[in-house]
Amino acid sequence: MDQVKPGYLDQFLLEDIARHCPHQFLSFHQCMSQETPDPNFCAQQQANLSKCIKTSVPSFQRIQTQCAGKMQAYDACLKMNKGKTERCTGELKGLRECAFGTIDS
Repeated sequence: MDQVKPGYLDQFLLEDIARHCPHQFLSFHQCMSQETPDPNFCAQQQANLSKCIKTSVPSFQRIQTQCAGKMQAYDACLKMNKGKTERCTGELKGLRECAFGTIDS
């Protein structure tokens, strides 16, 4: 794989999440579509969706297993740089390439 197609991985994961967690996905999407100033307004729907993704979405489980080191490196970079994502583009690129490899095999 020379180049990861931008957006393909995101689209694939969204479709897999919608397929395996349809109720949680729809509930979170509907909540996020509402206008509210409170950032915690959809916390419960987000937690339900996250739980479903971790337990029921095969593509996410493969990524979590096969790309654990890349995920840890990206997470460590974000923590070290206080969440400034622009400083972790190399780690993110490595994680995305690894993730793409899990769905492309």
